[in-house]
Amino acid sequence: MAKLTVSLIVHGDFTHIGPALHSLYATTRTPFKVYVTINVGSGQEIDALRESFPDVKILVNETPRGFAANHNRVLQLADTPYVALLNDDIVLHSGALDAMVTYLNTHPKVGLAGAALLNTDGTPQTSVFSDPSLLRIVYKVSGLAALTHQESRLRRILLRLGVGRVVRVESLRTDRRTRTVPVVNGAVMLVRRAAYAQVGRMDETTIVYGEEVDWHWRMRRAGWQVAHVAEAVVTHHGSGHLAFEMPGWMLIEDRKAILNYFLKHRPGWQTAVIRTAIVLSHGFWGTVWLPFARERAQTHFKIVHLGLSWRRS
Repeated sequence: MAKLTVSLIVHGDFTHIGPALHSLYATTRTPFKVYVTINVGSGQEIDALRESFPDVKILVNETPRGFAANHNRVLQLADTPYVALLNDDIVLHSGALDAMVTYLNTHPKVGLAGAALLNTDGTPQTSVFSDPSLLRIVYKVSGLAALTHQESRLRRILLRLGVGRVVRVESLRTDRRTRTVPVVNGAVMLVRRAAYAQVGRMDETTIVYGEEVDWHWRMRRAGWQVAHVAEAVVTHHGSGHLAFEMPGWMLIEDRKAILNYFLKHRPGWQTAVIRTAIVLSHGFWGTVWLPFARERAQTHFKIVHLGLSWRRS
């Protein structure tokens, strides 16, 4: 009898799902069942996936849905004690999910756990984050955060200097022990069914971005802990610097996620500061780009409108 349900999503690119599933079957002893949601894909690619992995339950969307909405459907279908929500661009190392299941089995107050992620070249990838703070989000919205993306030289210098211990920013810490943390990277999450039954599933406000930060905050507010399991090692091919090279719609979704979080969880004056930062920063960058890249400038001006007017429905 399955003790674990696994959820993966494919959005147009089928190059990663095969290796991800092969690693799942090769490294996991815990009895499991798998759902793969095809958000975007051709009939030929879907048929080939079915032929290669006949035990996988494949869900095909008529229209694309967001990260949270796709995983939430599997959370609703699941009848196992634990559910693993995985990106498709991952490769599980030996016993990774088993280590996470064992940790939740032996730590009943932990509602959700994340893994120790590695970049494709084997270097550590940021696996743990702090809750969003006002100053750090203003820094991000300003565009200056591009200076300290996960692969930047400045970030590597800050890590060597141990700045994370001083400023207490989880993503700058080099401590990779198993421990409770505020937020884990959403590329690999193992969630206890009892926890999400209590706090609800992920917020579907955005297509992508911000879901785990909101969800993990709600878990902790309800009395559950979130943990980083260092023994669960996973290669994640997603690259840290891509977050600062977003296509226009993704940048809009990222800013919407920020507003959504502050509207839900922070006092009104902080939301007002975030709105002001969004309007000023993106108004500036839109004006700068207007003579050279009209489409890019229009994205910034759309975000200005978002900052001025967006409200939670």
